[in-house]
This record gives sequence, C-alpha cells and structure tokens, in this order.
Amino acid sequence: MGEEACINHQQPPRIGMDKLPLDVVFNIFSRLPIKSLLRSRCVSKHWRNIIEDPFLANLHLSRAVQEHTILALDHPTHRRKVTSLYLVKEDGNKNLKASKNPIAELSNSNNYSLEGSCNGLLYFAKPNERDGVILLNPLTGQNIMLPPATIPSPCPHMKKYGLGFDPSTNTYKIVRVFFRNQLDWKNYSLGVEVHTLGTNSWREIGEIPPSPMCGRPVSAYGALHWMVDPPFACDNLKSMIVSFDIGKEVFSLTPHPDFGSKTCDMFQLVDFRGFLAMADLSSDSCILIWVLKDYDKKEWVEEFRIQIRPPMGRADNCSYNVVGPWKNGEILLSSSEGYFCYNSKTDNLRYIHTGGPFTDTTTSEVSIYSHRGSLVSCSSFKQIDS
Repeated sequence: MGEEACINHQQPPRIGMDKLPLDVVFNIFSRLPIKSLLRSRCVSKHWRNIIEDPFLANLHLSRAVQEHTILALDHPTHRRKVTSLYLVKEDGNKNLKASKNPIAELSNSNNYSLEGSCNGLLYFAKPNERDGVILLNPLTGQNIMLPPATIPSPCPHMKKYGLGFDPSTNTYKIVRVFFRNQLDWKNYSLGVEVHTLGTNSWREIGEIPPSPMCGRPVSAYGALHWMVDPPFACDNLKSMIVSFDIGKEVFSLTPHPDFGSKTCDMFQLVDFRGFLAMADLSSDSCILIWVLKDYDKKEWVEEFRIQIRPPMGRADNCSYNVVGPWKNGEILLSSSEGYFCYNSKTDNLRYIHTGGPFTDTTTSEVSIYSHRGSLVSCSSFKQIDS
C-alpha cells in the first residue's frame, strides 16, 4: 500500500465575542432573555458597555420575545418609608410567592404611588406636586428623579401622568394632565404639560383632552390611552378611550369594542404584550378581553372569553380584575377571593394559593402587577439644557 495521506485533525481557531463585528454582537444580544444579559454584564467591561448601550435596549424591545413577569409592590408605611418590589413566582406547591429579597427599592418614597409603566420603566408620583416623578427600571434597580412640574393645580389629587415612547425619534416623554380650577363636575378647565426625558424642564402645550381621565394609562402604538372618567363623561364619550400621540402631542378618541349599552365603569384597559386591550368585567359568568389589532383602522378582536368557574368552595360572583399576561401565555386575574390563572390553550381557570403574606418582609399593603422588563437605562436620561 502507498503511504497514507496525512490527515490534519487540528481544530479551527475559535473566534472570541470581542473579535466579532459590533453589529453581529448586537444582533445576537438583542435576541437573548433580559435575565441572561443582566448576568452577562459581569463577564467583561466590553460586554457591560454593549449591554448598557441604549441602542441595544431599543433593539431588544423590538426583537426579543420577553415574557411578562409578576411584581409585588410593597407600599411604604408610617414606620417603613421604603417602596420595595419583589419578583413573584409560583413555587412547587402552586403557591404564589414573592422573592425573599426585593429586586429594587425606593427610599424616602412615602406617599408615592405607581402611576404606570412604559417599556419596562415604572414611574411614581405623589399628590404634593412640588415633588418630582420617580422613574425606575426594577430589573436593573436604576432610578432617577425627574424635575417637578411647574404649573400648580388646586386639585393635585386629580392629576394624571403618562409615560410614552415615540419610536420615530426614540424619545420618551411624560405628560401631565391637571385641573386649572377647583373640582367642578360640569365647569372645569384642564391643562397639559409635557416633559421630554433628558431635558430639565416642563413645557405647557395648547392641546387638552376631551374629558378628564381615570386609571393608569396603557402605552401602545406610540401613544398613551386612558379610560374616560365616568362622572365627567357625557353620552357621546362613554364609549371612547382618550389617546395621546407622543410624537405629534395631540389628543384623540379611540372607540371601545362594541359593548352595547354597558356602562364604562365596568371596563378595564390592559397592556397585552404591547397591544392595547380592554376587558369587559360586566358579566358574572365570563370575562371578555378584546385586543386592538389595528390601531389605524381601530379594529378590535375578541381574543379571550374566560368562563368564570372558580373551584369548589369559592364564590362565583366575586369581582375580578385582569392583572395581565404571565408565564407560558397565561393570564393572571385577581378577585376578592384571591388570584386565578387562565390558560387559553386549555381554556382552564385555576385558583392560585397565596399561603398568607407574599414574603416575610412584606406588609399588608401589597399589590401585584404584570410587567414586561427591558434594558432601558435610567442613566440614559441624564438632564441636559433644554
């Protein structure tokens, strides 16, 4: 036999992540879960700079499929002036349980209340308008205090804040709607201020909403959406949602799904995985959830019909609220009887035990929220001269 050919078994050289083109690294990181990315910040200074880059935060929001998590908000008390946020999960015994340690805390936050969320950022305010708005990313723990509003209101408890995102300019703005005069159900005057994150001031705009609003807003489609406040709503507004375009800074009306003659105080707006959704809570036998699939055409689709069949021994006429999306495509509901989880694949509604306090450190003043996390950094909104 002839001499056998020499076979080279040498492995090809490996290419480190720091040798890859930056656009390739961004492309890879933008598809990874947030939890993995936050842990990876410790790998190297190079990785940390990439993960904390605002460009990656915006790219990740548009690409990654980030499941909603459930947060428990432990409100401050007269003894404990700290707002604590805990990550809530189901344990092996199917009990709803918060993490042992808070994932984020706000010190000296007494009397602050959660006003809403946008792209993973939570914002808090309090009735005293001399204090600013606190912005928090609970997954990174970063928070900043925004400048206080400039125009006083005789009814500070009636003000409404909303944080929205303009995708055309990658700009975040917070809008404040307030009463100019004393509260009057028929003769009232509204004013509007807007603060662009990254600047150091507020500016009044000429636009005002067609009606006072209630509840927390939902941020979707580059706009903010509120329910009309029922006591102020005339007949032609009772089937409408007040929307505010973040880029154009104009108000408009978005019609409800066709609910017939039902009263608007039985509806609830929900952030459903980036879409605006509305829950019809008027029935004692089912909950309907409609999703606004096409914002431009105002086309609503009935996405879920949840039959209320609580387990044996549970009341079937308790009042429900939709907390929001959760793990594995499930929807978490709260009621006067506790918490329920709906699985749309099996059309099953199950009761979730809480087993007493969520954690050993939480107080009785605990509320829970559905939250879609993000990499958006509060430090990217450092104030500059406006």
